[in-house]
Amino acid sequence: MSLLTTPVDIAHIDVMDSRPLIYCQCCRSYEHACQSGATPKMWQQAATYVGWRHVRSEHFDLDVVCPECVAEFHQPVKHRELRKAV
Repeated sequence: MSLLTTPVDIAHIDVMDSRPLIYCQCCRSYEHACQSGATPKMWQQAATYVGWRHVRSEHFDLDVVCPECVAEFHQPVKHRELRKAV
């Protein structure tokens, strides 16, 4: 499976209580500005800097993914060892 990661689009930066907010479509975590006054463009640049990405593959297209989930996508799949019945 090939992954294409690109910076998050500014259209996916929400504003709640006059503070920018970004929401992960994978694990449903979110981050928001601690103070009002940050613009959505500033928040988009900060999110891109710390690793928030748009992730696309042949099987899915997630517009906003947090850095932890992006790292998980790049890890090889771990297969569990099956136990034999006794």
